[in-house]
Amino acid sequence: MKIARYLADDGPPRGLVEIATERATVRPIRGAISEWAPALVSSGFADLPVEDEELPLESVRLLAPVEAATKVLGVGANYWEHLRRLGRTERPTHLASFIKPISAIVGPDDEIRYPLLTRELDYEVELVAVMGTPVTPMTADAVPAVLGYTVGNDISARDFRHGDKGPDLVSMKANDATTPLGPRIVTADELAPADQLDLTITCRVDGEVRQEDSTSQMLWRVPEILDFFRLRISLAPGDMVFTGTTCGVGLEDGRFLTEGQTVETEVESIGVLRNVVGARGERG
Repeated sequence: MKIARYLADDGPPRGLVEIATERATVRPIRGAISEWAPALVSSGFADLPVEDEELPLESVRLLAPVEAATKVLGVGANYWEHLRRLGRTERPTHLASFIKPISAIVGPDDEIRYPLLTRELDYEVELVAVMGTPVTPMTADAVPAVLGYTVGNDISARDFRHGDKGPDLVSMKANDATTPLGPRIVTADELAPADQLDLTITCRVDGEVRQEDSTSQMLWRVPEILDFFRLRISLAPGDMVFTGTTCGVGLEDGRFLTEGQTVETEVESIGVLRNVVGARGERG
């Protein structure tokens, strides 16, 4: 099934909905994700408490599928061809990781904020895993806790990748309103098992394909990434885990994002995120 967060009739943001694509409608889901996601996952994706009412899909605006308490985690350096093009000759021995604040997230068709502090704003298409049941360091296996997957664009300010004490990941990854996410969550039962995902990921800038690869080329697959975080951070329903990007980013050839460009990030079988880069702002 396909799940999204939405805005209808210019009212306040509503909770998540099921998208019935064959009828081009949405049905509101009762309660917050923490209330229904664990039961949905444990029931084999059969127990989703939806309202009887249906709304035309065209009458609603889809938002980033996150709630206020969502944690957004991510890893980098997870595709070998990306690293090779950046001059690496040896594969990394451990994951590079980071946390984003919820304020960094924007949704489908939202503007990507261009912070004043950077002139090297870069795109990064990524598969994003969405958690459905709680996971703690005592959980033996985090994979059964996965609700599904969505699309992310891990926009980075590359100016801060080097420093005398290492990269400044806050300045690189945590800027307000810079990380598109969505447009929907596709539940895990509709895709291959987590350790066998073979989905094409693509990023287009003004229609030009800049990135294209398969999730099968990850150095660390989804189970390993979730296991890495499980041992460090408890995960809750709705938490998002970015799984890394591939080759073709602006850092490789200096073609960074500029004001007014349209960026489309796509993951096969999940969807396309379209966003426009805003004017370089007055706020760092």
